[in-house]
Amino acid sequence: MSVEALLIEKGIPFTSSGKDYLIKCLNPDHDDSNPSLRVDKINGVAHCFACGWKRNLFKHFGIITNNASIRVAKLKEKIKELKVSMQEIVLPEGATPYTQPFRGISSATLKHFEAFYTHSIEKLEDRIIFPLRDITGKISAFVGRHVLSEANPKYVNYPSGVTLTTYPVKLEGIFTSMVIVEGMFDMLNCYDKGMRNVVSVFGTQSLKAGLHIKLMPYKVQGITKIFIMFDGDKAGREAAKELKPLIEEQGFIVEIIDLPDDVDPGDLDDTAISSIKEYTSGN
Repeated sequence: MSVEALLIEKGIPFTSSGKDYLIKCLNPDHDDSNPSLRVDKINGVAHCFACGWKRNLFKHFGIITNNASIRVAKLKEKIKELKVSMQEIVLPEGATPYTQPFRGISSATLKHFEAFYTHSIEKLEDRIIFPLRDITGKISAFVGRHVLSEANPKYVNYPSGVTLTTYPVKLEGIFTSMVIVEGMFDMLNCYDKGMRNVVSVFGTQSLKAGLHIKLMPYKVQGITKIFIMFDGDKAGREAAKELKPLIEEQGFIVEIIDLPDDVDPGDLDDTAISSIKEYTSGN
């Protein structure tokens, strides 16, 4: 039985997040209103970064697994990742620029980040799609957000199995500091309101995977200080504290910007962004 089949059998809602599924924590002592339990798609190992609960879901539900089949699945995943990394990714045929505002983000900002929609790839239908480019300008992946907030999954990455970089990799202008946020629309909201040194890390665990490689382009661009501005909840605060020393080990000065309870960077208005922009640019 696969991890996906197990979640479906147990009636557990999930979303895909890179190499993991994201579900509500199964710890009975944790009221997890904002799903924070990450489950490895292959071996079922689960870890809640909010309360620390760890368990293998197969063992949790009393299911005996075949370790050999897990090893084979991991090998297939590695082969798939290698194939993806060797592919040249181009804009799909019939890609149409997204010209309307979306969730408070102006059409000008969406155009700047090359947002588009397409009907030529089924997995990307009914989504606003963003191409992720590496430091050379080559497209490394597409991230699509469903136009309906209640859709599951809300986000998809394309091609399947692709490893996401930070976004954007190349900053506009000359900076010595930058602000990292969790989600793409957190970044887009900050950018839309005037912040040009803001970067999405696509979730805290995504950044930890290959931290040195992902931060190197910013060091080359002159960044010496990184502000961590994650969501104003327990999971975001714990993740920021965990990442701070890891980023410092890479040679950066690190400071945490603690947002009010239940406030995300995507919720911040012009006044708040202007204040944060002034503070972070003066350091």
